[in-house]
Amino acid sequence: MAEAKKSNQPIVIVGGFMSAARDYRSWQTRLEAPPYNRKVFVANINRLDWVSTADQNFRPQLLAVGAMVQTAIHITGAEKVTLVCHSAGGRISRLWLGDQSYGGVECNGRRFVKKIIFLGSPYLTREPWAQRSAGFANKHYPGAYYAEIEYISVVGRSVFAKPGGSIEERFAYQNYRQQFPRHPQQWGDGVVPVEGAFVPGATNGVLDGIYHGSFLGKPGYENPKALAQWGKYLLENS
Repeated sequence: MAEAKKSNQPIVIVGGFMSAARDYRSWQTRLEAPPYNRKVFVANINRLDWVSTADQNFRPQLLAVGAMVQTAIHITGAEKVTLVCHSAGGRISRLWLGDQSYGGVECNGRRFVKKIIFLGSPYLTREPWAQRSAGFANKHYPGAYYAEIEYISVVGRSVFAKPGGSIEERFAYQNYRQQFPRHPQQWGDGVVPVEGAFVPGATNGVLDGIYHGSFLGKPGYENPKALAQWGKYLLENS
């Protein structure tokens, strides 16, 4: 079989809460290999950025996304990128796409994005530490807001939350309850419930058996089993 043609449209990965760029090296390696063959960059966000910023700010994260997108475009010569966003990285990216200033940062990044893929990214949430940014994004850029951008949201379905269940189920219950206080007992990836990741107007998908992160051998979104499913979006009109 002939090797898939390499696209010049790069991928920029935007990591989740309390992550660092190095946490996504395995993602980078797999997305640069066949059949994707994409040049992959990771936004240079570190754990200190998360610790030192609050929900109303995110200045370092927003600037890091913009800087890496420009680097990716400069190196590859592409006009636009694909954003692959894990967890809270999805909310950061939605703020960065928009034309409204957030935390003193004016981004208007939509000009440089062809496609955005959310992986375990909460769209609806009542988490106290995320209400301001999520509310801002949902008010100003609801759903698949920009028609010129293809929106895809994928979430794992691996843990059903139970208050008196296993450690895993109780942990999921506490997480889901922060997002859906009246309806915490549902399926999700252990951190984000399926219902909370649904983006109106986007292509939404569910990955059975996939967890929010690769903890203790659990398959996360970069696992080949998961990538074989959501990776198809990287091969379509890339």
